[in-house]
Amino acid sequence: METTDSATSETRDDRVFARPLPEYVDWLVGVVIALGGMALIVGGTAVTFVVDRELLAEDIEAGEITIVVLQRDLTEAEMLNFSLEVVNWTGIGLLVTGLALVLFAVVYVIFRHRAQQRIGGEADSGSYRSTAVLGAVATAVLSFVPFSPILGGGLAGYLEQPTSGRSVSVGALSGFLAMIPALLLLGFVTIGMYSGFATVQEAGLGFVVVAGMFFGVLILSAYGAGLGALGGFAGGRLAENE
Repeated sequence: METTDSATSETRDDRVFARPLPEYVDWLVGVVIALGGMALIVGGTAVTFVVDRELLAEDIEAGEITIVVLQRDLTEAEMLNFSLEVVNWTGIGLLVTGLALVLFAVVYVIFRHRAQQRIGGEADSGSYRSTAVLGAVATAVLSFVPFSPILGGGLAGYLEQPTSGRSVSVGALSGFLAMIPALLLLGFVTIGMYSGFATVQEAGLGFVVVAGMFFGVLILSAYGAGLGALGGFAGGRLAENE
């Protein structure tokens, strides 16, 4: 009888600990994501509409922009064409990434609001995904700290451990999610660089750049997911010891 009461008490304590986070946390997460997206939109707008052909031409003529391709100095016209491609695609990437973040923030808040209304005081079936997003936001906010995915993954793992025990996987997911905006932007920059090399008759070098960027994407993904998993493991162990 005493064993049964102990098990019941432990289950009750876990349920209390594993309750969904307050709804204002979801709103705060959505606001942070939306603000980040709006900042990227502002930057993309500036790059797209402020940095024009005339401004780049002035910088090239003044010697502020110099591009060397395989020990070959490009002409001013080639440098201008190359720079325009990179700048235009970078601006597009900033705009697309920013808009995607704002849209995701809106959808996330709506989804979480409906989930909070539906579940009431019961366990939240969508807590795994929302915890991963929370960890990703923490990673982004703390990006000025070295190896910040460990901190974001640790937060996600700490919150998820009592619910499902998947602290490592939720930490890895949070770290990867935090890298997605950078990966998306890197993709657009890669397109811009390939287009730029193609305009100066160096398409072969453009393929080399694409391959290098692809390798960089893999490294960045592994960095976020790996450190996030490490943080998730630590956060899960901390939750178990409490």
